[in-house]
Amino acid sequence: MEDPLAGRGALPCPHCPQQALTAFLETPAGKLVSTVLDLDFAIQAGIVVALDCIPYPEFLLLRQLADERANYEKEQWQKQAKGNR
Repeated sequence: MEDPLAGRGALPCPHCPQQALTAFLETPAGKLVSTVLDLDFAIQAGIVVALDCIPYPEFLLLRQLADERANYEKEQWQKQAKGNR
């Protein structure tokens, strides 16, 4: 979170979530996550990506992302259904 009293040239605080995310995305694991998100975007946009072009670790993360997305959508649907009663 930014300090409201800090000037424009102030550095982010040492516990800044954006700094932590940026640092993580520069690691090998972070690059893998970025690649999977890019692949997911391409697939969601209708771009055909052959399965033999996706390394197995990326495939596993894509599957996990799809499962998490499905769970999230189910939860949102259930919340909406409870709100409409």
